[in-house]
Amino acid sequence: MIRAVFLLLAVNLTGCSAIFGDTFSDRAQGYLDSETQDRMQPVAGQAELPIQDTYVIPDVTLSSASAIQLDEDGDFVVPSPQPLVIAAEEDSASLTELQGVSLNPRLERDGAGTQVLRLNGHFAFAWTSVAEALVASDYALTDLNRSTGTYYITIFDPTAERPEKSFWQWLTNSNELGAEVDYLLRMNRSRLGVYLSLQKDLETLADDALAVSFLTDLQELLVK
Repeated sequence: MIRAVFLLLAVNLTGCSAIFGDTFSDRAQGYLDSETQDRMQPVAGQAELPIQDTYVIPDVTLSSASAIQLDEDGDFVVPSPQPLVIAAEEDSASLTELQGVSLNPRLERDGAGTQVLRLNGHFAFAWTSVAEALVASDYALTDLNRSTGTYYITIFDPTAERPEKSFWQWLTNSNELGAEVDYLLRMNRSRLGVYLSLQKDLETLADDALAVSFLTDLQELLVK
């Protein structure tokens, strides 16, 4: 008996579309049968407000109409992108060509008197070359951010005070200076390449003597 009841319910559910008619019909394309109503007009005697369509229907031009494709059953064919064709004559810059470009690192002073290291070539090649030079140096490259052109490095600053004294320094009352300090090496684009500057933070330049010493070491690493 229970099995017969479940069977009857299953039959009724599968045939609900035939029983209830349009109640469960597909109305996804019902907008095609809708009627276009006149545009709303402002009430006479009141301030005129800007009225525009909520869902703007673009005008069908000849080019857009010709782009619509239907199959033999009249169903819409989803367009697919055309394959990309690369002409054989197009030039491309290879890694070997980029490596052949001389960076020509040189120490200069900018208009404000700041010590900078100027490099020739594209930003991408200069960025990679400087990163490799820092890794091969005695300086510690802790992080880098290409989008902002920033290398995060650690430099021993002989003029910096040590944050904490060791037991023997405290016992001997030693006031020796020098500590590992975090600095920013910024790479900026210029008209003829890029230039590098050493900063304590985003708004403060490093000590001039320290900047000269560091950029000189970096220059020697880049010409090797």
